[in-house]
Amino acid sequence: MIRHILAASRGAALAALACAIPLAHPLASEMDHDPDAYVVNYYTGGGSDGVLFAAGTANQQCTDLGLPTITVVSTSPGVKLSIQPGTYVVTGTDYGYLVCKGQRLPGVVVRGTGSGKAHIRVSYPPLGQWYDHYLTLPAR
Repeated sequence: MIRHILAASRGAALAALACAIPLAHPLASEMDHDPDAYVVNYYTGGGSDGVLFAAGTANQQCTDLGLPTITVVSTSPGVKLSIQPGTYVVTGTDYGYLVCKGQRLPGVVVRGTGSGKAHIRVSYPPLGQWYDHYLTLPAR
């Protein structure tokens, strides 16, 4: 009987801990009463100001939720890509709602030189969901 009580107590403690961990995040207190704050949008941009492509993550209020990771899968010979944090204007989405379209957000920006094609992979926080993009660098 005592074993059953201890097992039940241990189970209750683990359940309470599992519920408390997500609420311990600093943003949790700001998002408690705002369901839109929980929506994650994977935004894209580029095509102007020398930016070939850009990506970022934001909620419905266009608050930055972390920088994605962009990796180069392949490029044509002579194509060089520069990938670094920066700001960009939202023009599209890999996933989510376009509520931030036209706004400048923080993200990761891709610039390039040379002519040919490039294949990049964008991994978005918080889960690492990824999307492939194929860029064309025109001859100059």
